[in-house]
Order: sequence, then structure tokens, then C-alpha cells
Amino acid sequence: MTSAPSFLLDQLTVTPLDDGQVSVTVNLPPELVKDYCRFLESLAGFFQVAHRKSRLALVASRVKSQADNQVVSLTLVAYRERLVKAFDLYTSSGLDRKEAIKRIAADLRAEGHPWRSVDLVRIPLVEAGRSGRPGRPRRGES
Repeated sequence: MTSAPSFLLDQLTVTPLDDGQVSVTVNLPPELVKDYCRFLESLAGFFQVAHRKSRLALVASRVKSQADNQVVSLTLVAYRERLVKAFDLYTSSGLDRKEAIKRIAADLRAEGHPWRSVDLVRIPLVEAGRSGRPGRPRRGES
């Protein structure tokens, strides 16, 4: 008995067409037509399920990505608020801007914080409008 794949390959004809496509013809005995159609239906069903699952996976990854972005945003906001509070505390106690930034960076370094460099402390403070002059109220504060 001939195996199914070799039988199908022997009965397969591929003919090139003018528009860059090909015509695929399979010659089957009448008793195999029904089985071949069932095979094609099951294959089509498989690809429909695979397509649905891929779309669901894509949607789930987008939702996860949005949730991750929200967590990052909240972490960054909390970090900036922490810097501003520490900066205000240090400058109100008499430290100048440079020393306050160094002290904040040292505090972060002592706890092993990943954003502990002086540059990563200075930039958010500039963005928050902290001039570093001790004893002066900030804009919007009384």
C-alpha cells in the first residue's frame, strides 16, 4: 500500500499561471474525495482557531503592555514626588542646592535605589521648578 503523503504527491500537479499565481490540482479516486474534503475542513478549522488565538494573544499583550506602562508612570511620579519633598526638606534646613542634591543621591545610594545618580536626581528637580534657594517659598505655596 502506498503511504498517503506519497500518494498525494504523485497525484499533485502544479501549473504556473500568467498572473504570477499557480494552479494546484489533486487527482483522487472517487472513494477518497470525501476523506480529502474532511481533511481540508479540519485544516481550515485549525487555522481559524490559530487565527483567533493569535488575535487574543495580541490583545492580551497590549493590555499587559498598557498595565506595565501605568506601573512605570506611577513609579516615576512617586520618585519625583519623593525627590521634591527631600529637596524641600534639605533646602529649608539650610543646605544649598548642590549639597541637597548630593545628600538625596547619597540617601538613594544607601538604600540601593536604581535611580541614585546625581544626574537622575537633578533633572527631575529642574523639571519640578526647584531652584534650591533655602528658605524661599516655592511657586504656588504660601
